[in-house]
Amino acid sequence: MMRAIKTLIGIAMIPAALACVWATCAALAPAMSRFSVTYPLLGGALACLAMHAWGRGGRLYVTAHELTHALAAVCTGVRVHAISIKRRSGHVLLDSTNSFISLAPYFVPLYTLAAAGAYWLAGRFWNPAPVRPWFLAAAGFTLTFHMLHTADLLAGPVQSDLKKAGGPVFSIPLLLLLNCLGLAAALKLLFPGLIHLREFSAGVLHAQAAAYKGIFLAASNIINTARIYFRT
Repeated sequence: MMRAIKTLIGIAMIPAALACVWATCAALAPAMSRFSVTYPLLGGALACLAMHAWGRGGRLYVTAHELTHALAAVCTGVRVHAISIKRRSGHVLLDSTNSFISLAPYFVPLYTLAAAGAYWLAGRFWNPAPVRPWFLAAAGFTLTFHMLHTADLLAGPVQSDLKKAGGPVFSIPLLLLLNCLGLAAALKLLFPGLIHLREFSAGVLHAQAAAYKGIFLAASNIINTARIYFRT
């Protein structure tokens, strides 16, 4: 029963998720084009793209993926018994699981959080200004790393994590929404003057409203056409 409900929720979320992706790209692209400010972040992103094209980083991603499962379990009070990490696969042995634990690696960029934590800690003891460009490069690299590997997994065979969370129809739209919102929040923290969350939120809501309105109008036209056809 719960799986069926989640499937219906997922279907309802699809237009919102696609509209959010569109609005996020439309809002963030102009901000990222301010190369005089964002060049360290973009440089890190390009370095990650090159590494990904070379076919490297698989074990690094598996490590982050399984550690994120484990950390999500700890945060929700679920006991972790074992973690296994191999070059192309891994698993975490838990007492139980839930949707948050199953989906956490797909929307939590663990390496970005680690880089941010290291930068914050360094700022407690030293002047962080000289290393800020390096931190931005690390943020660009790790955010791109997360997005590329997440996209690879979602575009491939359905992962068992998605099935556990309620199925791909529920999980994929939810992950699209969470990643878009998370990316906007991360860029706001990195470049406070370039991203305005109020304008971003308004753009997302406007795009989502337009998507649902378009679907409603299309459905109304189909129903009205069908009525005319059957009456005649």
